[in-house]
Amino acid sequence: MKGREPGRAGSAGRNVLLVVAYDGTGFSGWQRLGGGARTVQKTLEDALSALLSEGVNVVGSGRTDAGVHADGQAANFWTSSALPAGEIAARLDGALPPDLACVSAREAAEGFHARYRAVSKTYAYRFHDGRARDPFEARWSLHAPRRLDERAMADACAAFAGERDFSSVSNAKEDSRAFVRRLTGVRVERRGDIVEVAFTADGFLYNQARIMAAFALEAGLGRAGPGSVLRALETRDRSAAPGALGAYGLRLVRVEYREEDFLGPVAGFSAREDGPPPGQARDRSSRRPRA
Repeated sequence: MKGREPGRAGSAGRNVLLVVAYDGTGFSGWQRLGGGARTVQKTLEDALSALLSEGVNVVGSGRTDAGVHADGQAANFWTSSALPAGEIAARLDGALPPDLACVSAREAAEGFHARYRAVSKTYAYRFHDGRARDPFEARWSLHAPRRLDERAMADACAAFAGERDFSSVSNAKEDSRAFVRRLTGVRVERRGDIVEVAFTADGFLYNQARIMAAFALEAGLGRAGPGSVLRALETRDRSAAPGALGAYGLRLVRVEYREEDFLGPVAGFSAREDGPPPGQARDRSSRRPRA
């Protein structure tokens, strides 16, 4: 039995937003696939359907590729269950495998849709530049061939800021009018042998975050700068930008929404005094991702 389409106004039942975290190594991406492929969406739907004794369809804020991780992927679903949001979060988390966790749940407005109502998303790419490879970082970071210059990386990435046509840093096959996005934040931070580059925008094109991270890597190695970024953006020439980096270094950190989209407070394991704003996952970018 299939569940109701999430976000469809006029449907009976409740609309619930979930925030989930996962190690993407063992998943074939977010989207449900045929042939029994293990995906995040299917794993959540199977667990929720069993928990709530009804067919459940889950709609994510976006699709993450195979191997991409998440601290705060957002997804909503419809249910006729009367279980409080906090109880759903707790029971769901207990039913999920070790590489997928439910961070929180929240009652959403009837017409809420996790993808179309998102205000912004933040992706982060993680580099390790110690002299020797760290086997404990290999699943979540790209090992650089030498020490990176994080200041040069920050200078180059700052050139991405603003409302721009990002076709040169995307592998999307879309109409040219669909390539415009507004990038509102860039952060480059070093912690020991780890350098993390984070981008916040109103949306991301296919492979955009991984290609921008590749530009950051080139800058950190002294092979690119702000001028290289600007030329690629201005010419809209995909060949002027590097290839996308491996999925394993990328994380979806958080998805942000408007407060008006919710009917109650966030409930679950992130609902603590030091927790994130409502509807968001805790930003755990300073921690090693959970296994």
